[in-house]
Amino acid sequence: MTKTVLRGRKREVELTPGKRTYIIGERCNALGYQAVREAVERGDWDLIASRAVAQVAAGADVVNVNMVGMQVPEREALPRAVERIAAAVDAPLSLDFGDLAALEAALAVVPGRALVNSVNGETKKLGPTLQVARRYNAAVIALLCDDRGIPDTAAGRLRVAEVIAQRADAEGFELGDVVFDGVCLGVGTNSTAGQTTLDTCRLLRQHLGANVMLGASNASFGLPRRRTLDAAYLVLAIGAGMTIALTDPTLPALKWSLLSADCCLGYDAHGLRYIRAYREWTRVETAP
Repeated sequence: MTKTVLRGRKREVELTPGKRTYIIGERCNALGYQAVREAVERGDWDLIASRAVAQVAAGADVVNVNMVGMQVPEREALPRAVERIAAAVDAPLSLDFGDLAALEAALAVVPGRALVNSVNGETKKLGPTLQVARRYNAAVIALLCDDRGIPDTAAGRLRVAEVIAQRADAEGFELGDVVFDGVCLGVGTNSTAGQTTLDTCRLLRQHLGANVMLGASNASFGLPRRRTLDAAYLVLAIGAGMTIALTDPTLPALKWSLLSADCCLGYDAHGLRYIRAYREWTRVETAP
């Protein structure tokens, strides 16, 4: 069985298909959260660190860090954010990036073994990104798009995954070093998008036996009651073979849908993780 091992300052996470579902906390993201962008631009790194702490406390196994799209250069912001977050939490980090030099600067200061978010099948980008990740012993997320864009069928996405896997192997990666992103798109603008992504998850598990990631919050984009839809999507994706979700564990609807799915699918023997989470929730809710 494929295993992807990530390490933080003190904590190790081992992703294994069919064992349990893991969470990458999405909230330290300057591109997606205005509060993060404003905090970075005024130099409030404590706020960034506190968001990481809150996500880990809520159940995040990995913390994603994204410093793209600001006035502050990414080459300065990303390694600074990594240092502050890594000092605040023990969990492994996932490094989202736009600038390859920024990624390399961040990998140079991250403790343990990080997850690079992400490589893709574009000819000019695949090799250089894999080489940087390999230099720092990082695992990678492989986004299933190439020079022609995102394939609109599950079979097309599987073909991109196979190309990336072959190139990664040539660069010295094992299959467990690559987590494949099945590509979650908004279901409100494309009625077949959800089913295509779920089918992609199944094919990746069947043909590659690989770990599968989804940016699960993308499904509800543009629709009302987004978190209700996201919660349902998470359950379906876990059933289809998703191993790890990029989502917000501080939102109860998302956290409990994930825990419930794992319990129902037998990934949480006797519901022990579910029970522990419930006991922690009741302890916090009844605290004076």
